[in-house]
This record gives sequence, structure tokens and C-alpha cells, in this order.
Amino acid sequence: MMKMMRHIAFGMVMAVAVGSAMARNTEIYEPPQVLWTPAVASTQVQLRDRIVAAGKSLGWVVSKEDDGRLELRYDKQGKHQVTISVQYDTTGYQISYLNSVNLDFVEANGVRKIHPNYNRWIRNLMLRIGTV
Repeated sequence: MMKMMRHIAFGMVMAVAVGSAMARNTEIYEPPQVLWTPAVASTQVQLRDRIVAAGKSLGWVVSKEDDGRLELRYDKQGKHQVTISVQYDTTGYQISYLNSVNLDFVEANGVRKIHPNYNRWIRNLMLRIGTV
């Protein structure tokens, strides 16, 4: 009887653990292209500098740079990392997910899911780019 109770208790603990792990994933936020007016950033260099400054203020670092494209990396306490691509030109910018470590990223049936913190970090970055 005691062995059966342990199995039931273990099963309940596992069900809660799996359920809470699943609850920690949400559909990945795919932001639309953000358009600029010339008053905000009239040159590609100004927009690049705006993106870099906003990212830096939130802990993002430029890990790679090409003309019109930045790769930004965010590291949360050495435990969780994410890398994104930011395509930009004089009309605006577009953020895209590239990869992550320890953020529970999964893709199944064309649906990409990740820890909700990723979506929050992206929204915060977008808000900061808009206010730098």
C-alpha cells in the first residue's frame, strides 16, 4: 500500500511539474515591421544608432553587424540567452528570433513557442527604440 501511495504521489508531482513547464511556454511574438517618419530617424545610420543605444540600455549587445542588419544578444544572468536579428533601413526595422538557450523554445506544426520572458524582452526593446 505504501509503495502504491508513493507512485500516486510521484505521478501527481510529475503532472504538476509537466503542467507548469508547459504553462511557461507561449507563442513567440513576431513583431510587425515598425515604420519610421523622417523626423524620428532620417538616415540608416541614425536608425542603427537608435537601435544599438536602446538595446544597450536594456542589456542587449551587438554580436554581429552587416549593412542594414544587426544581431543582438541578451544574456540573463548567464542562465538564459537569446539572439535576434534586426533588419533596418530608412523606413523602419523588423525584429526576428534567431536562437536561444534555456528559454524552452519549441516548434511544432508550424507554431513556435518560447518562455514568456522572451516576448516581454522584445516588447521592452521595441518601446525603448521608440523613445531613445
